[in-house]
Amino acid sequence: MKCPGQDTQFWNASAIFEAPCPQCGRTVEFFKDDTTRKCGGCGHRFVNPRMDFGCAAYCQFAAQCLGDLPPELVAQKEDLFKDRVAIAVKRHLKTDFKRIGRAARRARHAELMVGDEKGRLAPVIIAAYVWDLDPAGTTGERPEARALLEGLQAPPPLVAKVCAILDGGGSPESDAARDHALVADAAAIAELEEHGRQTESDSPGAPTIAAALRSEAGKAYARKLFPN
Repeated sequence: MKCPGQDTQFWNASAIFEAPCPQCGRTVEFFKDDTTRKCGGCGHRFVNPRMDFGCAAYCQFAAQCLGDLPPELVAQKEDLFKDRVAIAVKRHLKTDFKRIGRAARRARHAELMVGDEKGRLAPVIIAAYVWDLDPAGTTGERPEARALLEGLQAPPPLVAKVCAILDGGGSPESDAARDHALVADAAAIAELEEHGRQTESDSPGAPTIAAALRSEAGKAYARKLFPN
């Protein structure tokens, strides 16, 4: 079966259109199923501005359907996948609403700390969601987190990134170690919020909180989040 969106018998006059090159402004002709086109003027290759990558962001057959996926789509696949992980974690935890809420707060804090840096956003947020699925002290395979991601048919490179973050990444200078510290800080802040609500106590203040955190992003975020 061929995807209807890529089958030419379903196309109309809008299937062929022109778009300006974002580098030089020259007009470039696109077919609706082109993932990218190269500008004949400056040679810049850019993504089809009208292409809906929604299904390709989660479909395991996207590469066969659309051809070689551009880097922009690979990033989008991961970014959309994090939303599926959030839903899967809620289902996995069932009625454990305390852990569900904690996972959501961890992910929210991690997202605000990491910003929109490409290549880091999705793995960091996913790691925050699955942070405590495995028993405390678990290292290596992370069986529950890995099983949840593989059950969603996560791309193997993304699974590897997330598991590396969960394990701390080995070398302190590695990207995974840096992101592990960031997610650990997001977890600490989420737990501090939960403790504050339970005891109705005031937060200890940004300097005290920041001193206990591990990442520079976490320390800067704590100073903004909590009063001095």
